Amino acid sequence: MQRSRRGPEPRLGEAGLTFIEVLVAILLLGVVVGGLLPLLTIGTRSSTAVSLRQAMIQSARTALDKLVREMRAAESLRIVSPGLLEFTLYWGDGTGARPTVEYSLDNATHALDYAWIADYDYRMPITVRAQNAVAAGYAVALTLNHAALVAANKSQAGGDDVRILYWNGSAWVELDRVLDPTSAWNTATTTIWFRLQAAIGAGAVDGNYYLYYGNLSDGAPPARGDNVFLDYQNGTTLDGWTRRDGLPGTNSTSAADGFIFQATATNGLRELTKNVPHSDVEIFWGFWNNTADTRRGNQAGVGARFSDAGAGYLLVPGDGTNNRFRIHYTTSWGNPGSVIASLNAGVITGQSYYGRFYLVGSSIRGKYWPVGTPEPPWLLSVTNASVSGGNHYGQVDGTNVTMDHRHRTMIIRPRVALEPVLTLGVEASGARSDPLQPLAGPFRSLGVTCFDGSGAVIACSPATSVRQVQVSLVAMDPTGATPDVTVTEQVAVRTP
Repeated sequence: MQRSRRGPEPRLGEAGLTFIEVLVAILLLGVVVGGLLPLLTIGTRSSTAVSLRQAMIQSARTALDKLVREMRAAESLRIVSPGLLEFTLYWGDGTGARPTVEYSLDNATHALDYAWIADYDYRMPITVRAQNAVAAGYAVALTLNHAALVAANKSQAGGDDVRILYWNGSAWVELDRVLDPTSAWNTATTTIWFRLQAAIGAGAVDGNYYLYYGNLSDGAPPARGDNVFLDYQNGTTLDGWTRRDGLPGTNSTSAADGFIFQATATNGLRELTKNVPHSDVEIFWGFWNNTADTRRGNQAGVGARFSDAGAGYLLVPGDGTNNRFRIHYTTSWGNPGSVIASLNAGVITGQSYYGRFYLVGSSIRGKYWPVGTPEPPWLLSVTNASVSGGNHYGQVDGTNVTMDHRHRTMIIRPRVALEPVLTLGVEASGARSDPLQPLAGPFRSLGVTCFDGSGAVIACSPATSVRQVQVSLVAMDPTGATPDVTVTEQVAVRTP
């Protein structure tokens, strides 16, 4: 039998893969892909875990940084316990207000909450209605029946617990408030001033201000006049004031009498000014003179809208032979200028007076009255557009010696023609938490450790011996997939 003849063996690449070879290839590919997929999944999960852990650290650091920053500015700790941290802020620049800040961990939401805690039993909302538009920084006056609150044992007779709070949309801010120089605490018409924190358009209202009271053991409030008015002077310092004349005479200060000016030789106008740029303003001042003669030595007035060269307006009681109350327009320092308004009126030697000088647009007005008597309407009124604004305001003394004058409290403030109207709402409980938006979270715990001056761990309450506090925040993953992250920082605190 003749054998069949086989052809040559196919070479690689000259024919397709056999079924066996394809099967083997598929199996091998399955093995490779099956190994890669878990690796890719693990890599994705690992990247997610890293991102979550970084977010947890960032959340904890954001909250802790704010907490520690405020604690550094705190006067002392008040209460410290696990999950709750309270301390008093050293408010303002040495005025002594004592608001309390609280950081607490919400066990339900695991968020760290921040709150300004009220220490006052009562509050009333204040509605500020602008008649003319007013800018932020405008000083407004609030009148309240403080005597009734004192009689009901709701307020201190000296008014230290009477506070003004402003809600700025995310936080409560305590404002400086100043008792009006013509007013007093524990009266039916006690008047206090504070500064608006936001502009109000004509006819619009702002209801974000509140009157708080009822802490009968409260200390001194924030009450710095410069934080309320454009400028506030009580005669305790001559810093910032400039003499504009080279004539004899001395200026000095007195806590009881304010600015004292005395001159015994050389007639002439004396001017002491301060650099406070302004346009529409009102100046309030108290004055007194002990000049025995009537030869223009009784003049203890004020000036406003002074240019650098001295052009501006003067308001002068006791002018002439102490028989005129006048407004002058002057063009230079030391020059009485020209009289633009005058009234037959003098001042009594040894009598204390209050006065006001009003300059709004081209309308210029003046008044004065004895301390202890009702405030009168404007006594002088004139229209003059010679000067619309200036860089200086000041005290005016003159022009004939002898002179012995006192310029007591001096206040200059922005002024509109129609003042804002303030009304008090219904009294309500002052107890509130005022929670803000949660700072961060979620956290598993807020830990607090206290140390004394030697670094030894001590109890956090009472806080009289606490000198340093270590705060720890434990950030958590609610799903439990990522381990907890602990962030810790230590800070020194003020002596209670």
